[in-house]
Amino acid sequence: MYPMMVDISKRKVVVVGGGKIATRKLQELIRCGAQPTVVAPAVSPEIQKWAEGGQALLVRRTYQSGDFDGATFIFICTDDPATNKAARSEVGPHQFLNDTTDCSNSDFINLATLRQDDYLVAVSTYGNDPRKAKRLLREITEKINPTQA
Repeated sequence: MYPMMVDISKRKVVVVGGGKIATRKLQELIRCGAQPTVVAPAVSPEIQKWAEGGQALLVRRTYQSGDFDGATFIFICTDDPATNKAARSEVGPHQFLNDTTDCSNSDFINLATLRQDDYLVAVSTYGNDPRKAKRLLREITEKINPTQA
């Protein structure tokens, strides 16, 4: 894996799913300037609020072929194996996939991050143990800024 930071505000981002994991992904995507498209028959109250506020586009239905047209970044966040498999099969060669259900299917993974006004600290376990990454980040936070921990 090659670590890098990407300006996603200039790219189309699609998130398939509307539950807890999708909500967490969307929160960070919106924070970073994206206006993601969410494809899901049901969504969390937070996602509904973001859609109503124009921070996300909501397509309230199950994934369909063609939903990734023009997308650069795709996040699969459902608990339906058939939907996940169908979505994975549609990802093109110039699109980047983050399959939250199985990182071995992903082109990229997300890092645990600590953001401050003038710096960002990121920790990764290469997708193998997100809880460990969060724990390590918490320990780093305690060292850098004990009041933030």
